[in-house]
Amino acid sequence: MDKLYVPVLILLTSLIGYLGARRVWRTQREQVTQAIQRSLEFIGCWMLVYGANLLLGAVLILLIRRLTGFFISVYVLNSVMLVLFSLLQALVVYHLWLLHHKGQ
Repeated sequence: MDKLYVPVLILLTSLIGYLGARRVWRTQREQVTQAIQRSLEFIGCWMLVYGANLLLGAVLILLIRRLTGFFISVYVLNSVMLVLFSLLQALVVYHLWLLHHKGQ
């Protein structure tokens, strides 16, 4: 039951949000579908930015180790801050991408 708690919680809050949006904001199904598609686009952008940060971080750590002999653990890339800052970077990149594609 413990493993099901979070997915059930997410499904429940998503259902409440969907029903609330339909009732309060009078959203149509097409608008909800578009919102889900945009969210998935953003998540993909976030994963690309996060992957780039991980790759560049690993290369920098290995370069610092090689050039200076100073030991930096690769585990520093396991920080929640890297995930959150990647989220902020992806937010900017995603909005710039949307602006670029609106202009065409």
